[in-house]
Amino acid sequence: MKKLYLLYLLASFTTVISKEVTGVFNQFNSLIWSYTYRARYEEISTLTAKAQLEWALDGTIASPGDTFTLVMPCVYKFMTYETSVQLTANSIAYATCDFDAGEDTKSFSSLKCTVTDELTEDTSVFGSVILPIAFNVGGSGSKSTITDSKCFSSGYNTVTFFDGNNQLSTTANFLPRRELAFGLVVSQRLSMSLDTMTNFVMSTPCFMGYQSGKLGFTSNDDDFEIDCSSIHVGITNEINDWSMPVSSVPFDHTIRCTSRALYIEFKTIPAGYRPFVDAIVQIPTTEPFFVKYTNEFACVNGIYTSIPFTSFFSQPILYDEALAIGADLVRTTSTVIGSITRTTTLPFISRLQKTKTILVLEPIPTTTVTTSHHGFDTWYYTKKATIGDTATVFIDVPQHTATTLTTYWQESSTATTTYFDDIDLVDTVIVKIPYPNPTIITTQFWSGKYLTTETH
Repeated sequence: MKKLYLLYLLASFTTVISKEVTGVFNQFNSLIWSYTYRARYEEISTLTAKAQLEWALDGTIASPGDTFTLVMPCVYKFMTYETSVQLTANSIAYATCDFDAGEDTKSFSSLKCTVTDELTEDTSVFGSVILPIAFNVGGSGSKSTITDSKCFSSGYNTVTFFDGNNQLSTTANFLPRRELAFGLVVSQRLSMSLDTMTNFVMSTPCFMGYQSGKLGFTSNDDDFEIDCSSIHVGITNEINDWSMPVSSVPFDHTIRCTSRALYIEFKTIPAGYRPFVDAIVQIPTTEPFFVKYTNEFACVNGIYTSIPFTSFFSQPILYDEALAIGADLVRTTSTVIGSITRTTTLPFISRLQKTKTILVLEPIPTTTVTTSHHGFDTWYYTKKATIGDTATVFIDVPQHTATTLTTYWQESSTATTTYFDDIDLVDTVIVKIPYPNPTIITTQFWSGKYLTTETH
């Protein structure tokens, strides 16, 4: 009992110290279309691309066991055989990220990551990851797919992923597929497990409305099995640029479903609407197989049409691998005289170097001491200090000596003249002062009655 209690406490403690961190994915570099993806199933409603994103992990922020998530709206799945990708730097895995495909159950896919024990407090790493993905532009009547069918239109679109509250965006040009807009629309989308697919069919339009019709598909292969609990049926009056429904309206119909065949039969569909049906199918994983589609309908104008269609699935799967590369991030600190902290990144070539260095220039307060010497030049010397101390700048300036000579002259004011000596460094200062006036007192008698004084 005590052992179980200790295990419970340990599990509780582990849960407490693990946390969700954000900001690990910090930039959406590019989105490059992958036109080479061709599975043995023709996924006509799937747009495949390689998304490249930047990531960074700092051991002072994240710890082993912490988690972080990249949420990718409107992404149907990951186009890879793998179930996860590791974020590595110099062949060391610092996080393991599991693929969580939305498929027909969620309107987004996500990359769920866990920090490994390799990340320590003094570790800082960064890198990029390339994810092969498939966008969801329609191909099912599920709520999530109907939502995603409105994400994009033909032309340039902004694609945004999320790491917590951080938005990572890039722009990409989406090419349409409108050639199916006025014909029978068939779509097959593989699951990540590769052993099931969503099989979708939408009828050829009757512009004045349908009087009646039958729509569905069947296969005679023993390993072909329809999941009759996964059926979606609806009508739509709006399709997107990939000829997929962006709405699903309920209507009167009957369903006939077995493990090999799925059909709906209907009557009276208004003008402008088209019926569709889809279901998840267990499929053969090794052998080619056929799927036959039934598309029979009578339009309001009396035209009856039967357009059967058969798909043959045999092409090999050409999926890709997720790729992650990275390097160590080292911060070094140097001191400078000034008042502002500056940061600079030293040159880094990702293909050649395994470490990127960020140089932090920390300001050091200074005090100035001025001295003088008998000489010609001014000398400067800085006594360095560590961060938190004060540096001293010594300025030693040249000092001349001076000899002062005083003379008299005839003027009534005093004048000073300095003669500089750049050879012996003894300057002469001549001070000229007025001559002093000698005074002679002479007493004389006169005939007046009082004393007078005159100065000449």
